[in-house]
Amino acid sequence: MDDFVYLNMKLPPGKWFLSIAFITQFLFWLTSLLLVIYVAANNQQRENVVLYSGLLMACHLANFYVVYSFLVPHYYKKNNTLLVLGLVALVIVLTFLREMIERRFADGSYVLAANYLNGKAGLGGVLFAEIFIAAFAFLLRLSLNYEIERARAIEYQNLHLQSELRFLKAQINPHFLFNTLNNIYSLIVVKSVKAETALMRLSDLLRYMLYESTGKVNLQKELKVLFAYIELFQLRFEQKLPVEIINEVDCQVEIESLLLVPFLENALKHSAIGVQPATVLMKITKQGENTLQVYVYNTKANPPIEQEVGGIGLVNIEKRLELLYPGKHKLLIDENEHTFSVTLTIAF
Repeated sequence: MDDFVYLNMKLPPGKWFLSIAFITQFLFWLTSLLLVIYVAANNQQRENVVLYSGLLMACHLANFYVVYSFLVPHYYKKNNTLLVLGLVALVIVLTFLREMIERRFADGSYVLAANYLNGKAGLGGVLFAEIFIAAFAFLLRLSLNYEIERARAIEYQNLHLQSELRFLKAQINPHFLFNTLNNIYSLIVVKSVKAETALMRLSDLLRYMLYESTGKVNLQKELKVLFAYIELFQLRFEQKLPVEIINEVDCQVEIESLLLVPFLENALKHSAIGVQPATVLMKITKQGENTLQVYVYNTKANPPIEQEVGGIGLVNIEKRLELLYPGKHKLLIDENEHTFSVTLTIAF
């Protein structure tokens, strides 16, 4: 735990509780100063007001920041014995000093003389004031530390989330590249003139994946990637492949980048399209005002194509969805002997 006072410091963005702590301390000391000056001005001779007020404020400051910056951090280090002994010793020492100050200035004050020189209840007031200040400092620092720890926990959770997302996304890019290079290799083997076009399309895709696929993108960019991938896949075959993408949604709607590519990859692969008669369909629609639905359908190859080791598959897709849209998505899978389909619903 950081042992320092949050006064003149640069506040991290979003750490509103540090601002609250600063404002609370500022208002507390402003009120205390005005109160001490008021009491001094009404109970002391004019020449004693500044010195008397200064000595009292010094005691208050020492009390507050010994508790705030030293004793409470030891409480978090589980050193409760030091905390209790420190609080007791601090209150006793400051009460003794306050007694000395009050008696020193009692001669010039009717009120102080009545309380201290005649043995009335001045000590009780001093003790109450010091306990109040120590308790206020203790509670303020406890609340501040609680918010700091909570912010750290949230930050750690976000960092963990980002790391896991980067790991899952890192699996997509090599897999996507591997499939695409296989397509281009097939063209080079047969010395097809389409190989040059394929390399250009691959260059465009890599540029998107490296520089434009961070966070959310509008649907139009994601659709361009899907069509580019289909074009690359189509170059391997002479006949027109029955692959269709239907979009009925505003292209400015934002989704997570490279979210739809794995669905298309899996559909193309497991349908064995181009090798066997097959159909692949992706349809993007809007369900309600703030809900996007993606339907992907493909016929299955015969015999079925098994998922290779290291492939991304639906497990990767489901993990990404859980991290990106927690509680805001639904993934339904419908499979039989001849067809396979997934329906993804996302609330945004």
